[in-house]
Amino acid sequence: MDALSLDNMFAYLSGQVLWWGLLVLMFSAMIEYVFPPFPGDTITVVGAMLIPNAGWPWQGVFAAVILGSMIGAAFDWWVGDWVARNEDRNTWLHRFLAREKVQPKVQTLLERFERRGSVYILLNRFIPAFRAFFFVAAGMAHLRLGNVLFFAAVSAAAWNGMLLGVGYLVGFQVDTLMTWVQRYTTAVWIILGSLCAAWLTLKLIKYLRRRSAG
Repeated sequence: MDALSLDNMFAYLSGQVLWWGLLVLMFSAMIEYVFPPFPGDTITVVGAMLIPNAGWPWQGVFAAVILGSMIGAAFDWWVGDWVARNEDRNTWLHRFLAREKVQPKVQTLLERFERRGSVYILLNRFIPAFRAFFFVAAGMAHLRLGNVLFFAAVSAAAWNGMLLGVGYLVGFQVDTLMTWVQRYTTAVWIILGSLCAAWLTLKLIKYLRRRSAG
């Protein structure tokens, strides 16, 4: 989302009645869990900018984005739970998960969620693009929805609180806002890429050692 789009979003929301603007924020926070490329975080920060610039109550903005996050998380959990409870279905997703190379990895992931699911859920909001998959995995691992939503609420509160704080501080400095969001996203992707590269390197070293020993 570029500066012009942010300006347009700000102009649109600032021209709406409060209840409709909060509904838009709630929906944007929810849809990000269903369609990860959707820029829900950016719209949340635009909402934060409306607190000092349009007099929106911070409690309402905060509640709207938290509620949207909870609805989205619950939907993703339901999808994972449905997949796990309907293993005999012949959908493309079930066929993909049952593939010989995929099934062991899925099983390993679910075992990890069964042991440390609360930790993964707490971290979900700070990892871009993959948030929805955390809750799908939680549903597939049969984690209790109440526990999942509790830790999801804590994570969403921490993340959205930070976004609202940044949006409030920068006011209507769109360039500053965009720079901050882009730098954070880039930093996270670099960290994730480095971790993946390190994991692949270790796998390659182990493979070469087995080849040499054989």
